Amino acid sequence: MIDTPQKPLEALQWRKEIEKYGNIIYIINSDHHQDHALGNYFFEGDIIVQEGTMKKLLDEDRIKLCRDWMKLIDPQSEYLMDHYFVRKPRFAYENRMTLYLGEEIFELIHIRGHTQNETVVYMPREKVLFTGDNVCTNGIPTLSECCLKGWLEALRLMEEIDFQELVPGHGEIGNKDSLRDFYGKFRMLINRVKEKIDKGLTREEIIKEVRYEDTVHINYPRETSEFFDRSMEMSIAQLYDGLIKEGTSLL
Repeated sequence: MIDTPQKPLEALQWRKEIEKYGNIIYIINSDHHQDHALGNYFFEGDIIVQEGTMKKLLDEDRIKLCRDWMKLIDPQSEYLMDHYFVRKPRFAYENRMTLYLGEEIFELIHIRGHTQNETVVYMPREKVLFTGDNVCTNGIPTLSECCLKGWLEALRLMEEIDFQELVPGHGEIGNKDSLRDFYGKFRMLINRVKEKIDKGLTREEIIKEVRYEDTVHINYPRETSEFFDRSMEMSIAQLYDGLIKEGTSLL
């Protein structure tokens, strides 16, 4: 299983459906964010993550963070969090790891993109690439923890992989054109920030002025709007800091 749903009721529905086909042996989290890892609690199977992701999952405030998030996005599921705890990953890898399950092969690749500790999963026999939030087919995700230079490098790396189907962090299943489309939109946003820097605007001015349409979280409850407003400011700040650190010729 690659990533788990963040809403407990959805997790239980997924579990019921999956059990029709067999048992979960492994869970691979593409990153530590709640929308990819909060649901680990509701599934069996050993958890596999990148080393940095494991440290994030085991932060001492993680349980409170997950419970507070559930109150915000899905209060009707709050009762399912009464005994919630963070399942410790069984395996952690640094750069690359390969799983051989019967005839299936899963290649885990560490990249720095949406976060510093992303896992991309490639199935070479099936020619399927699971990108996590490094590619979303329905918009640009939160950028508040991103590594700008690493993300651009990772997108170029992923384009070189021989895949036919792309499973994104958010949105519909796509293909190589979906990756290129996301790359183009991402570059346009980065260029907007770069143009403001070139015009001499301050960090604070750029954070206030630059926005992008958050279609990734469009269906989240209204109560989350304040959270995502702050996240937008943090995202633009992260792009600014990345461009200043790496140089505005990064593209």
